[in-house]
Amino acid sequence: MRDEDLSCIVRGGKPLNIIAAIPQHLSQMNEVILSAKRHWGYSEEMMSAWLPDLLVDEDVLASRHFWVLEEKGSVAGVFSISVEDDQSCELEDFWVSPRLMGRGAGRLMFVFIQNWLREQQLPELTIVSDPNAKGFYEHMGAEVVGTKPSLPVGRTLPVMRFTLEGH
Repeated sequence: MRDEDLSCIVRGGKPLNIIAAIPQHLSQMNEVILSAKRHWGYSEEMMSAWLPDLLVDEDVLASRHFWVLEEKGSVAGVFSISVEDDQSCELEDFWVSPRLMGRGAGRLMFVFIQNWLREQQLPELTIVSDPNAKGFYEHMGAEVVGTKPSLPVGRTLPVMRFTLEGH
């Protein structure tokens, strides 16, 4: 799926646009992903263990719905959804450049997702969250429904569910 430009707001005088990701975005997307993950102070050893699951290539890009948040033509956020069936889907990626964290960029991206879910008639979104992002998702209305094992051994991630109002 490749949507046209679907959202534009001005934040602090800088326009932010959400558009469908394309292969030309990959390098900047991966830069945002790595900088956002490193922002939480994870060791290089842990980052290396997670690297294969973090980075996006053309095959991954083609395998699910990907969007980027652009600020002045540069990628400042990345998010993706995989559709599992006609009732549910999973938030696979949700990354905001550290310089935009706490400034409404994540909220803009999540509201976009809510609108997309309504358009697709998908009532639920599963989120396997980084522990540091759990509070953000709770603030957006998601609830913890379980945990999932992660690396290193013994680490778990919160599994959350967001349900659209009225479902």
